[in-house]
Amino acid sequence: MKTEAQIKQCQNCKGTFVIEPDDFGFYEKIKVPPPTFCPECRYIRRLLDRNEYNLYKRKCDVTGEDIISIYRSDAPFPVYKQEYWKSDKFDAMEYGRDFDFKRPFFEQYEELRQVVPHVALVNSNSPNSEYTNQSGNNKDCYMLVTSEDCEKCMYGSWQDHCYFLSDCYMAEKSEFCYEVINITKCSQCAWVYDCSDCVNVYFSSDCRGCTDCFGCVGLRSKQYYYLNENIGKEEYKKRIQKIIWDRDFINESKEKFLKVKTSIPAKFFHGSNIKNSTGDYLQNTERTQMAFNCRDNKDVAYIQDAWIQIEDCRDCTEISRGKLSYEVQGVERPDRVIVARSCFSTITDSCYCDMCFSTQDCFGCFGLKQKQYCIFNKQYSRKDYLILKEKIIEHMRKTKEWGEYFPANVSPFAYNESMAQDYFPLTKEKALGAGYTWYERPSRDYKITLKTSDLPKTVDDIKENITTEIIQCSSQNSSIEKEKYSLCTTAFNITSLELTLYKKMKIPLPEKCFPCRRQDRFLLRNPRKLWHRTCMCDKKNHFHGVGKCEVEFETSYAPDRPEIIYCEKCYQAEVY
Repeated sequence: MKTEAQIKQCQNCKGTFVIEPDDFGFYEKIKVPPPTFCPECRYIRRLLDRNEYNLYKRKCDVTGEDIISIYRSDAPFPVYKQEYWKSDKFDAMEYGRDFDFKRPFFEQYEELRQVVPHVALVNSNSPNSEYTNQSGNNKDCYMLVTSEDCEKCMYGSWQDHCYFLSDCYMAEKSEFCYEVINITKCSQCAWVYDCSDCVNVYFSSDCRGCTDCFGCVGLRSKQYYYLNENIGKEEYKKRIQKIIWDRDFINESKEKFLKVKTSIPAKFFHGSNIKNSTGDYLQNTERTQMAFNCRDNKDVAYIQDAWIQIEDCRDCTEISRGKLSYEVQGVERPDRVIVARSCFSTITDSCYCDMCFSTQDCFGCFGLKQKQYCIFNKQYSRKDYLILKEKIIEHMRKTKEWGEYFPANVSPFAYNESMAQDYFPLTKEKALGAGYTWYERPSRDYKITLKTSDLPKTVDDIKENITTEIIQCSSQNSSIEKEKYSLCTTAFNITSLELTLYKKMKIPLPEKCFPCRRQDRFLLRNPRKLWHRTCMCDKKNHFHGVGKCEVEFETSYAPDRPEIIYCEKCYQAEVY
């Protein structure tokens, strides 16, 4: 008999949440109890373990060399540079220990984690790209995270096969772009969102196959459009040539674009080819629920940033090619894995592992490489491993630890260092009130050489010595802005690489530091939450005939937002 949906109270935020019948089936399949945290609190708990772009200078605890790391110098555990950590010189098995059935699992695991060296960061095969993290095969990149096969890209994340981009989020096979979100195969574009196959497009969204367009929304294979009006080649060229690309013009253009955007219907989700699925930024999904920024998923729920052949999983964040896994974060190829974080290459039939490479049949291990049948970094025979594993699971059931993710209070990062601050921003007071930790950054006493008010108005006004200036971040100009931008570095430099891009694209210098620009960019993307709504279409010529469309859906557009939200059929009838 199929279990009915149940309403539970989250032990963390005290709000209510629903456990669906399919969820119960999954939990029974992997033999874990139903969750005690709501989906959002479970997600935040995993995000607390992800510090992608807060990088620190510190010493390697084995070589004494100066290195770049995601861990501060006051971290309570050793940190090794990645070349040494990955080499044969380091073996985490040296820290192996017995399990004590008189004590809770998490307490013992934390003691193990505190002594095993951590890898400083991960940026394999990336020449001249030491300030990159969770990335690989990049060249001449700076402050780029969760990205692969890029060259000359800066201040971005989730980029794949891109060339010369700055301040971009979610970009694929694109070049010479600035301040864009969710683009594919675009060139010479700036301030564009959810666009593909576009060239020379500015301040636009939801455009495909467009060239030479400005301030447009929902266009397909168009050219010489200005604020969604076809003005022809001659007039378009004339208007573009008259533009003085300064910050005043950019701010005015953003306002005009917003008016166009809110006047044209938007589809209730971003993406395509979804079947029986809910979430946002989805592609090729089937029976996928509460998923965000996911591609090629089937029979999954409560997952984020999951790519390529994800099947039969729950509560996974930033994974690829996963099967039958639960409460996993930052893991490549998890197969039948229960609770794991920051593991690389394939990890199979394992539980409660962290920073392990190519492991299988391991339980409660940290930092292992190519190992099997290990518990707490200690080697066992297959028979002894299986017996001890079941005993520990039964012990964890009694202590109510089995099936729970690593506790937030032992995360190696403070709330405002982690990705939780990006997706669920909190003030210091609210974060501490919720029981999270907060990192008080040392006071900065930069000797400002150029104030925001004195920044060159246009790219033509820039002098070559601009790269030597220490520029004040505009977020420091008022107390309100200072409170809003809690990650502000207060000042910033312009690198020669980004200056080259600004000149090529004829755009002015930014007036905010990278963390503040990143925060602004994240606010332009829909939140990772869903609201139940009804299609707003009342067009008589659509499939629903006379009267308002009655189609209901789950959407990341909150009811109080200004956009006109349509179901997919009404949207297609209006846009295509």
